[in-house]
Amino acid sequence: MIAYQIVIKGDLVSERYAAISRRSFQPAIDAGIISEIRTFDAITPESSDFQKHVNTFNWVPSHMKADIQSGKNKNDHSETEKAGMCSHWELMRIQSESNERFFIMEHDTYLIPEYLNVLQVLIEFLLEEEPIYFNIGLFMGMYSFDQRCAKYQYDLLRHRNFPINCGPYCTLQRLFRTYTTKHLEKPEVNYYGKKITVVHPWTQCTTLGFGRECGLYFNKPDLNEKNSIPNPTTQVISKRLLVTQDHHGYADRHIEKPWTRHNYFHVIE
Repeated sequence: MIAYQIVIKGDLVSERYAAISRRSFQPAIDAGIISEIRTFDAITPESSDFQKHVNTFNWVPSHMKADIQSGKNKNDHSETEKAGMCSHWELMRIQSESNERFFIMEHDTYLIPEYLNVLQVLIEFLLEEEPIYFNIGLFMGMYSFDQRCAKYQYDLLRHRNFPINCGPYCTLQRLFRTYTTKHLEKPEVNYYGKKITVVHPWTQCTTLGFGRECGLYFNKPDLNEKNSIPNPTTQVISKRLLVTQDHHGYADRHIEKPWTRHNYFHVIE
């Protein structure tokens, strides 16, 4: 499988993170676990078609826990947050038109070195069992879905006014849960005969859940964490580079020190 990595062309921070990311994945490429990582030029607020992309979707105030707890009460996503999500939705559209399945990665996705073999086992599982939604990243760091799922979910976003009321990670699990209840659960579909339709991080993001209950893994902690399959990837954050997005709804401490937002980040100077 190939991976498309979202990178902001010409942005020194984004391109620096992408270079760090690709070094971490080089052993996986050398071992033939991933065939290659291709750059996908991110949609940004400066893109000529930015507003066209934004106008395509139904943006509503965020219900995300981090935004609510900050008390800032922002009534809209920031321009860079919208741009980041539009990049993910565009890759969803591309997957909906292609029967060649691929991974979607962000510029700061980082392969944890000791989990190289875990990544290999997981990708072998993906290729053999073909779960429909396969997320092995920290948030949106590394994920894939099959063509039918991508088509259904993009149609929800593009033509059925699906509300984007949180970040992309939350939105994607909501999309898949809608796909599950409105389509996969139909008797005539019966999950396409798959016992495992989704692989997704449990709420602490350090281990993975396997089954049909995306919402369960998203919302609940892994009570058997020590015996579970670890999440082989995370995101790298540099204390010097910080981040490229304006998460204006976050608490000030998470804006000023973004590496404090999650314990699973790989933090560098």
